[in-house]
This record gives sequence, C-alpha cells and structure tokens, in this order.
Amino acid sequence: MFANISSKQQGKIAGWLYIIIAVLGIFSIAYVPSVIVSEQAAITLQNLKNHLILFKWGVFADILIGLFEVVLTALLYQLFCQVGKITAIAATYARILMVAIMGVNLLIYLAPVVVVSSPALSQLFTSVELARYTQIAFSLHATGILVWGFFFGLHLLFLSWLVVKSPKHPAWLGYIMWVGSLGYLLESFNKICLGNNAILAIVSGVLLAAVVIGELGFGLWLMVKGEKELK
Repeated sequence: MFANISSKQQGKIAGWLYIIIAVLGIFSIAYVPSVIVSEQAAITLQNLKNHLILFKWGVFADILIGLFEVVLTALLYQLFCQVGKITAIAATYARILMVAIMGVNLLIYLAPVVVVSSPALSQLFTSVELARYTQIAFSLHATGILVWGFFFGLHLLFLSWLVVKSPKHPAWLGYIMWVGSLGYLLESFNKICLGNNAILAIVSGVLLAAVVIGELGFGLWLMVKGEKELK
C-alpha cells in the first residue's frame, strides 16, 4: 500500500495519524467516561441511559483509533526498520499487542450497552443488579486501559531509542518520549500491582506529562517535516 510513497510522505501520513488518534482519544477515553461514569453505580447506569448516543460515538471513535493504530504501526516500522530492525520489530509487536488488548477491552465496555438496549436481556436483572454489572464492566474497562497502556509504554521505550538513533529525526524528541514511556510503565505497574501508591502516582504523573510533549511534538514534527533531509 505504501510501497510507492516516499519515506518523507510516509512520515507525514504517520504524523497526521498521531494527531487524529490523539484527538479521538481525548474524546473517547477522557471526555465520554467523564460524562457517564460515576462512583455510584446507580448514577452510572442512569448516565449511560441518558447519554447512550454519546457513548456509542465514543465506541465508534475507539474503533477508528484501532484502525488508525494498525496503519500507524506499519508506517513506523517502515520508517525505522533500517535504524534497528530488531528494535523496530519489538516496537511493532508491542503496539499491535496494545491494539489487540484495546479490542478485547472494547467488548467489555460494550457489554452493559448490549444489556440496556435489549428488553429481553434487561429483564434478567433487577435495577440494582444491572447498575452493579455496569459499574463492574466500566471498572474492568478502566483496568484494561492500564494493561494496554503498559504495552504502549513498552512500544514507546523501543520507539524512543529508534528516534534517538535515527539521523532523520530529532533526538531530543526521542529522549522526551523515553521519559514518557517510563511514565506509562510505572503508572500501570503502580495501579495494578501496588494499589496506586501515592508517591509513585505523583512520579508517574510527572513522567506522563513529558509524553504529552514528546508524542504530540513527534506527531507534529512528522506531520510538517516527514523526515530530515540528509546532507
């Protein structure tokens, strides 16, 4: 598909995909749950019923993210395989694993909607049971984000090394992405394994702030430049 496109153009396409995925992610991962998910199960269920269309648009955005992630992963491999083939393969597998986990996580996320949208299934639960089930499903989905976030951090760890070593890309962005990768890895480990230690939560939050600069900066740089011209 990209065989007849120059590496510079491939880089620009990858940059656009980075920005599109970021915008879709803000909507589906940050905004939609902020409207629907509450600490109280009954309120969460009522919010889901009241904002069912918004929820489905969020799911559609997640599906688009998965599609664009696959294309972006292929492009990143094309751009960096000559810098370090084994590292590029490791980065590719880590990001593909992330996408696969995102797909499974989306099924968990959709489960309450399937029940709420079906009178036949809804009558199998009392209102309290359905509210609890919805809350559990959304909690599992939030944990699933941490799981795929770990593999995304692993991908960033490999990708940042490739960016630093590549003569066609700015090394300083690679170093910032490397710092950000540690944020993803630490956040997932802390929340899943350590019960969200307060000190580690602060450290991971600071590190994750770096990844916003690094990843968005890398995406914007690719979108504008594609790659450096070698002299």
